[in-house]
Amino acid sequence: MKDLIANFYEVWGFNYLGAFSDIMFSNDFNTVIVLYTLPTVLVLTAVYYYVIDRPKTSKLWVWITWLFGVGLIAFGLAFITVENSFYGVGIDPAAYRVETVIFSVTNLVWSILIMFLFSILIKWKSTNSSHVPF
Repeated sequence: MKDLIANFYEVWGFNYLGAFSDIMFSNDFNTVIVLYTLPTVLVLTAVYYYVIDRPKTSKLWVWITWLFGVGLIAFGLAFITVENSFYGVGIDPAAYRVETVIFSVTNLVWSILIMFLFSILIKWKSTNSSHVPF
């Protein structure tokens, strides 16, 4: 499982970040970030479709705003988790700032993709937003 998660974050070698990726893999930080990000994305997607499900919020622009908001939350989760995890193992995260941002953007992209796919699965039971995103 650890290898699969690392492959997703490294986009099968395209996004391999050298020593940063090695540190993330050897300390299993990728799995921790997935365990924070995946439930957050799934819960926030369900919140859009079932909690704030109103006629005023069942518009494409509201969904896109929510999508990018979820992406920004995922970016923040990844960034803060990497920083704290590096401090936890005695590594200065400032030395890997660019790599941390790249990794966090990758997490943002994966979270947007997951929300889009999960939206397609759960939108049908929504009262008002069943037609969003299409």
